[in-house]
Parts: sequence; structure tokens; C-alpha cells
Amino acid sequence: PLYITMPVQLVVADAGTHLVFHDNTWDGRVLLREGEEGAGSGPDRPGTCELRMDGGPLRCWVLAGTPARVLRGWAALTGAPAVPPAWALGYQHARWGFGSADEVRRVVAGYRSRGLPLSAVHLDIDHYDGHRVFTVDRERFPDLPGLAGELDGAGVRLVSIVDPAVKVGDAVHAAGRAVGAHGAFVRDAAGREVRGEVWPGRCAYPDFTRPEVRAWWGGLYAERLDQGFSGVWHDMNEPVSFAPFGETTLPRSARHGLDGEGGDHRAAHNVYALNMARAGWEGLVRLRPGERPFLFSRSGWAGMQRYGG
Repeated sequence: PLYITMPVQLVVADAGTHLVFHDNTWDGRVLLREGEEGAGSGPDRPGTCELRMDGGPLRCWVLAGTPARVLRGWAALTGAPAVPPAWALGYQHARWGFGSADEVRRVVAGYRSRGLPLSAVHLDIDHYDGHRVFTVDRERFPDLPGLAGELDGAGVRLVSIVDPAVKVGDAVHAAGRAVGAHGAFVRDAAGREVRGEVWPGRCAYPDFTRPEVRAWWGGLYAERLDQGFSGVWHDMNEPVSFAPFGETTLPRSARHGLDGEGGDHRAAHNVYALNMARAGWEGLVRLRPGERPFLFSRSGWAGMQRYGG
């Protein structure tokens, strides 16, 4: 599956501008055919857009007018983008393979020695203990808050990756199983946790389409803030499950709360990351009410800009 699927068509033409948003989160196909001007006095062939969805509502929004009016309408419909903190507008360095705190220091020193600006450094899953979310490898990063403070003194912030998949049997998984009446994780029709394979190994997946799960997950970001991180990068949140064949995501039969409506992964897949972003954003706002959060996401849906993008 694509990292992000958002069936929005924006057309800017001499006759005017229009935007069509097919408000349906199910899997589907969009076929666009470009129009052609007729030869000589022959008729023009108009462009077409053909949409076929596997299910869900037949609901679309059409906005027309000048480009500025259309984009204002889109913001009114799906939400205005969140304003990031000023430091997040600067240059940032992201890579996999920071093997230690000293390697981070070496990279930052390299920017400084070359007179290059740098506002933030992103730490990927290699700073985790066994690739498990909300942990730190204490051997390679023995004092992460100290490193964050040292870099902050030089005008450089730390940004942490956060993946949704939770290692089965670890502390976060145990805490999640106590959320609500049935635990925080996606289940199948028989009530069993849906498991997948991700970087830490066998994993469970929080059901971010339930409000109590979003509240629980947002509270976990306190650990990231305590480690000195100033921002969050959501990854692997389509969501991903490694598979030798078939789709690398959750089974389509997996059950989700969908904010009380209930449904399966066919309806929930494209809004999974949007709801994870909402959980993280709202958690950061609760934890640091006087600061603008910095959060961005690999996957998402219409409206993700409200939670940082």
C-alpha cells in the first residue's frame, strides 16, 4: 500500500479552479483521463475522473472558484494547518544509523565546522532498546537527556521516531492491555489481538480509532519529553506488518472501534495514521500546554495538517 492515500483532485484551468474530495476511506481506484482539444473545428474531448471504491459511503465535496478561494474552502473543510515551533523551520538532519551519542555529536560538530546551519537531529529506531518504542539503548545512549541538553545549548533539538507497533510482552504492551474493557490493541472478529512482524519482532497494534486508546497513547509521550526530545516523527504507521507475500499491513478483517461506529480494517486503514497523529498531538498539548508541538507523520489522511502534517 501507498504511504498515504487521499483521493483529492485539484484542477486549475482557464475556465476556473475546482477541487473534489472523495470522502471515503475504503480501498479503491481512481482513473484519470486527460482531455484533448478538438482538431480544427472539431469538438473537444473533456477530461474524466472515474472512481471505484470497494465499499463505504458515496460522499464527495466539491469546491469551486479562484485557487485561493478553493484552498480556503479546503482548510475550512478539513482544518487549518498547525503552526510549528520556530526552530522546526530550520535545517534538520535525519538518518538511520546513529550508532551512539558520540556519533550524534560528531555529525553536529561536522555541521558547525563547515559553517552549516542545523536546527534539529532526528533519531531513528536504532536509538531504541531492541527497536522497542518508548525505550532507550542505555549502552549506546547512556545519558540521552544530557545529550539533548548539550545540543539544545548549541541551538540543536532532538526529534524522536515513534512507531505504532508495540512489542508483544514488553511493558508498553502490558500497560495497553489494561486500557478499557478489552485492551488498547486491534483485535480480530474472535476477540484475539491481531499480531504482526515489525522491527522489534512480534507486535500488537493500538486501535487509535478509539478515544480511550488515543488518550492512553498520548500520555506515553511523557517518556519522550523526559528523554529531552523536542519533536516527534511518526513512522511505519500505514500501519506496516512485514509479510513474505500479500499486503504488508493488517488483515482487512481486523476490527476497529472507529469512534463508536465499529468496522474493519478496510474502513480504518487510511485513517489509522491520522488518528495516531491526533493521539500524539493531543498528548503533547496536554503534557506541554505552553508549547507548540512539532509532529509529522509518514502516513495520514485528509485533516492530518491539524496535527502537524
